[in-house]
Amino acid sequence: MNRFIKMSENDMVATALVNLQKGESAKVYSVNNEFIVELTALEAIPYGNKIALEDIEKNSKVVKYGSTIGETTERINRGQLVHVHNVKSLVVDIPPAFKAEIMRQMLNEKEG
Repeated sequence: MNRFIKMSENDMVATALVNLQKGESAKVYSVNNEFIVELTALEAIPYGNKIALEDIEKNSKVVKYGSTIGETTERINRGQLVHVHNVKSLVVDIPPAFKAEIMRQMLNEKEG
């Protein structure tokens, strides 16, 4: 089953408990194992990563664990991967080359 967990009621994202491929259904549950919503992944969401539960406009705060974890650098649509490529940390400034390498390794893509 393609399970995701939403950690807090106000969260805008849920965490993947499996590897999810683009087009697959993501079933989101609360920490109390209550079904919340089912949505379609607009791109691959690797295990342990976040999926957007709603559309999030550019320059908006992203909430996980009931707290702000960063700010969007572009619009993120419901069902998209939420990670360093589209969210900047409010604590650490990750250089663009590092972000690209993080995404390449995470998605197991070849350079080029």
